[in-house]
Amino acid sequence: MANRSGWRRFARLVLGAVLTTACNGPAIPSLAGDDPAAAVPAQPEAVWIGGASDLFKARFGRLRFRTRDGKRLSVYIYRATGFDQKEGPIWFVMHGAKRNARRYLNAAAPVAERYRALAVVIEFSRREYPHGNDYTLAVTSDGLVDESAWQEGRWRKPKEYLYTEIERLFDAVRCSLGGRQPGYYLFGHSAGAQFTHRLLTFMPGTRVLGAVAANAGWYTLPVRNKGARFAIPYGLFGGPPLDLESLLAAPLTLLLGTRDTATSSSDPLLRGTPEAMAQGATRLQRGTNYFETGGRVSATIGAPFGWRLVLAPGARHRLTEVITSAGYLLFQNDKPPCQSGSETDNGALVINEVLADPPRGTHGDVNHDGVRSARDDEFVEIVNSGATPVCLAGWTLTDANGRLRHLFPLGRVLEPGKALVIFGGGVPTGRFGKADVQWTTSDKGLSLTNAGDVLTLRDPDGVVVDRISWGDCASKPCAKEHMEVGLALSGSLVRWPELVGSLRLHRDVAGSNFSPGLRVDGSVW
Repeated sequence: MANRSGWRRFARLVLGAVLTTACNGPAIPSLAGDDPAAAVPAQPEAVWIGGASDLFKARFGRLRFRTRDGKRLSVYIYRATGFDQKEGPIWFVMHGAKRNARRYLNAAAPVAERYRALAVVIEFSRREYPHGNDYTLAVTSDGLVDESAWQEGRWRKPKEYLYTEIERLFDAVRCSLGGRQPGYYLFGHSAGAQFTHRLLTFMPGTRVLGAVAANAGWYTLPVRNKGARFAIPYGLFGGPPLDLESLLAAPLTLLLGTRDTATSSSDPLLRGTPEAMAQGATRLQRGTNYFETGGRVSATIGAPFGWRLVLAPGARHRLTEVITSAGYLLFQNDKPPCQSGSETDNGALVINEVLADPPRGTHGDVNHDGVRSARDDEFVEIVNSGATPVCLAGWTLTDANGRLRHLFPLGRVLEPGKALVIFGGGVPTGRFGKADVQWTTSDKGLSLTNAGDVLTLRDPDGVVVDRISWGDCASKPCAKEHMEVGLALSGSLVRWPELVGSLRLHRDVAGSNFSPGLRVDGSVW
């Protein structure tokens, strides 16, 4: 068996090298011409450094590639266990101003797993791209990106834009895998959202199937009006001619957190120039202004308008609070996210099961991602015990001290009699019955304290829907539904009888330690 395993590894390396060698020809046949108003010219594919064998392995991987101008960049990937390399979605995730590609991949991985995608995060490092404009506004050869750049001949040809590296890398990935994907998906948060909307602005004809720009700090408005407010890079005045119709028809979603309301006076990363302030005082206002501006321009020139504006209830300027919603908007595009409504029976939702102390060893790998983690394998199971659906977007889970442990993302309703499981982190893998599966939006996980805690489920208006506690309640008032013992028990608490009963130890009522997404007896909700 050891020899076979070694042969498989060798075969993957050889296959990766052969495919890479075979894919070094022109890569973007749908894009042609050097006119900035036309599509981007054909480019050779990105050249792998050291092969592309990690593309053929499930879960996390790292690649290296050479850019058009010879830079060597790292690419972090997550290949879902169910990814189909012939047809599966290829998803580019653009990091923020801190260039923290690994963090972005960690946030994207569970989303990719649920939608059977290949997540790709290029690290545009400060070493290679030291200035902010080098990453999000890489359209000039030197100096400021302003209205004089075009007249002074400092504007690059489209084939030299940094945005073309996405197209080149897409071809390299697809060709190495032998895939037939017609295009790719794109998501950017903060500075990554600036990159995303400018790629669509300056590169018409790309193969973007869907794009989400979340919480950008400021925008390049699709307006040619004369004046400082609309001069490059805040608008298009003074820049090269561009295909506005293609931009306005692009499948672009502006995803904005309703609590992303910091101003430049309190947030040093939010640009406070007069031109940026003219777009709004906060990221929420600026994103709304960008969308509305696009709509007005579309109506004025009689062009189709393909954008949409979606609000993420309760989301702040945090990647983890919007990326799951972005995944739904990209990969469930035919199913609009649910909206909270008065017709739903919110009070019927119950916290049915809680695991604060995953067992040691392989049995503690509760989320099935291959790693036992005291943090990531914690979970909370919520069940809709009522007769009507409930939309959970914007609901929260908090601990005894009122700290947010999970903000529920956009998605579908929780149907009557169905369960939803929130894990503390990692990459939940598998079905967990037929339950909806989420993972905490908190960087610290669910942080369920074994000695005692209070777990509270609230609706978007802050109304308490359910609350349970155990142990010493973290020295806070205990809930009405309380378990006297702490949870350092390598097992979960569960209601018994389920949904309506008092809190009991799972092993006392079922002989097993936990059952996320399933009834106590192992059957499906």
